[in-house]
Amino acid sequence: MKGKKRSKSWSVLTGIGVVVILLLVFLSACAKPSPTPSPSPTAAPSPSPSPTPPAKPIELKLAHFMSPKHVQHTQVMVPWAEEVEKVTQGRVKITIYPGGALGKPPDQYDNCVTGVTDIAFGLHGYTPGKFPLCSVMELPFMVTSAQAGSHAFWDLYHEFPEIQAEHQGVKVLWLWTHDVGQILTVKKPVRTLEDLRGLKLRCPSASQKPVIEALGATPVMMPISELYDSLQKGVVDGTVIPMSAIYDFNLQDVAKYVTLVDAYVCTFFMVMNLNSWNKISPQDQKAIESLIGKSMMEKAAKAYDEGAKLGFDVCKKAGLEIYTLPSEELARWKEAVKPVKEKWLASMKDKGLPGQEVYEEAVKLCQKYNQQFK
Repeated sequence: MKGKKRSKSWSVLTGIGVVVILLLVFLSACAKPSPTPSPSPTAAPSPSPSPTPPAKPIELKLAHFMSPKHVQHTQVMVPWAEEVEKVTQGRVKITIYPGGALGKPPDQYDNCVTGVTDIAFGLHGYTPGKFPLCSVMELPFMVTSAQAGSHAFWDLYHEFPEIQAEHQGVKVLWLWTHDVGQILTVKKPVRTLEDLRGLKLRCPSASQKPVIEALGATPVMMPISELYDSLQKGVVDGTVIPMSAIYDFNLQDVAKYVTLVDAYVCTFFMVMNLNSWNKISPQDQKAIESLIGKSMMEKAAKAYDEGAKLGFDVCKKAGLEIYTLPSEELARWKEAVKPVKEKWLASMKDKGLPGQEVYEEAVKLCQKYNQQFK
């Protein structure tokens, strides 16, 4: 009896379990599926920034009064301008205006100071009174080549603050001298002091005026750009001039005689307007600094000495008579111009300038570099 009851109870429990399982399966099937999470919306890509336009290059004007054929134009200024553009990656560009296009020869320095031009080449001697101590290099019979004169002048500039002060208002890029001056005449050869008497000689600078007078000729102040026509028309009988300039200005076409005396040199400047310099970035200023100074002085001086050789060549080809003054006669010339030095020293003393000190140092430097650049 008891076994039947236990069997019946187990059947009931089993049936209930089956019902529960079926119910769970049914409920599970009827349940709503969990929604799949939506992907986060992708942000629209930001537009690429517009490229910054390159800065406008700084355009500089370099002015000089020489011809485009001149050795300083072809061998010095043009390559230098190209190198400046290269080292600044085109951020600084220089346009050269030769032949006095932006001003007469005596106006070059002041035009640079006032900003008419950005960079200027010129002669110190074209503006008498502005560069008194610089004129020591133009005293007669000091040097024997452009390289000797240029090195001496460069050293003087750095040794004497008074010479530096004569270049106020600009940035000095480099200073130098031309090759030594000779005598070029049209109708009459010059072989003695007496041959100079009565001749009208073009004078390149104020410093050479008393020298020409001491030698017995009449000085005629004139920029070299006017010399060809003046020789051709008889306005002057000749000129004191470096051999390089004979080549540069084709003067062999209008003259017949050259007398070699190694009488003098003139000094030159290459300067830059301060405002023009200051608008250049420090980075580009540093790059340009590597292209100025002593290295450019040397390059400019060497170009003049090489130009002197060209001058000799064209004179020979044109049939000019080239005469070297004998040492005995040259000694007479040197004696004749001694008062020029004394007057210069007195003039510097009257101005309160250290003329004696500058002169003595100039003589030492010229002797040193004359030996070095024989």
